[in-house]
Amino acid sequence: MEPVFTLSYSEFSAAQQLSRYFPVAKGYSLYVPLSRQEKGVDLILAERVRGRTRTAAIQVKSSRTYSRRGPRTRATRPFSYYTWFNRFDTPSNADFVLLVAVYPSDVARSSRKLATWWSPLVMVFSTEEMRSFLKSVRTVGGKPDRQFGFGFDLPSAVFQTRGDQRREYQDFSSHILEKRARRIRHFLLDK
Repeated sequence: MEPVFTLSYSEFSAAQQLSRYFPVAKGYSLYVPLSRQEKGVDLILAERVRGRTRTAAIQVKSSRTYSRRGPRTRATRPFSYYTWFNRFDTPSNADFVLLVAVYPSDVARSSRKLATWWSPLVMVFSTEEMRSFLKSVRTVGGKPDRQFGFGFDLPSAVFQTRGDQRREYQDFSSHILEKRARRIRHFLLDK
């Protein structure tokens, strides 16, 4: 009997998206810790330059994606998709935290590029940014909220829908992987 190693779909999806921005042809590699008890590290992104390896430890958190139901109301800002994350302790071992949500994209359905109807939304936070963000996650009454979430129609425009005390729909579009890949590259260069 051969041992089987499994990877959660959210971690696989995050790795798949990371490999688009950090290809092997440019000296990058992605690794998965063999021990599932490795606290705070789900993936390791490595770059090999002139005989030296630089790494970034990555924690992946996932959410189900919910579609809007019912008619639009004036009281809420309607989005096609919503995420819902449980609050967590920011891992001290991770350099970055990726928030991953998979949604049924209409664009993916009509595109021949993708082999599936499902598309990933990947948001990137440094450990310090995530720690600061989680401290700010509050209910309308000002108490720490146990959950937080984001809403979006397209993965290029993401807004906080839960966990913002003022319910201002703060724009988190700058945290999508496409816009944060450069920041990860700089992190690796600075190591």
